[in-house]
Amino acid sequence: MKAPKRIGASQKLIHEIELARLRLAKVENQWKSAREQARLAKRRRKEAKEAARRAKKQAKLAKREMAQAKVVLAEAEKKLARVAKRAAKTKTRKRPAAKAAIAARRKKPTRRRVGRSASPPASPATKSVKPSRPPPGPAQGISGVQPTVQGKEESITVPRDIELPPSSASPTPGETVT
Repeated sequence: MKAPKRIGASQKLIHEIELARLRLAKVENQWKSAREQARLAKRRRKEAKEAARRAKKQAKLAKREMAQAKVVLAEAEKKLARVAKRAAKTKTRKRPAAKAAIAARRKKPTRRRVGRSASPPASPATKSVKPSRPPPGPAQGISGVQPTVQGKEESITVPRDIELPPSSASPTPGETVT
C-alpha cells in the first residue's frame, strides 16, 4: 500500500492563499454589485426627481392654459350676450311702432269734450308714465301732506328703446300669449 502523502507546511500556506484569494474575489464581487445597486438607486431617485419636476411644470402649464381658456370663454359669452341684447333691442324697437300703427288704424275717433282742458297727445315715439310717489322726508309740509299745484299735471316720457324685462316684453312672431 501506498503511504498517504503528507502535506507540507508550504503547501498548506499555498492552499490558504488560494482560499483567501477566492474569498477576496467573492467579497469584491459583492461590493461591486452593491455599489452598482446604489448607483442605480441614486439614478432612479434622480430620474424620479426629474419626472416630478416635469410633472410640476406640466401642471403649471395646464393651469395657465385653463385660465386662458376661461378668459376666452368669458369673452365669448360677453359677445354673445351683447349680440342677444342688440337683437332684443331691435325687435322691441320695431314691434311697438308696428303695433301703434295698427292700433291707430283700428281706433275709432272719439269726441272731445269742450269743458275740459286736454293734455297734448303723446307722440308715438314716447309713452306717458304715471309719476311715482317720493319717499316721505323733510320735503313734506307741517301736516305731513305735500302741497300740490292745481291745474298742473306732470308727465314723464320714456324713450322707445328702453329695455323691458323678459316677462313684459311682447311675444315674438309665431308665439302665442297665454
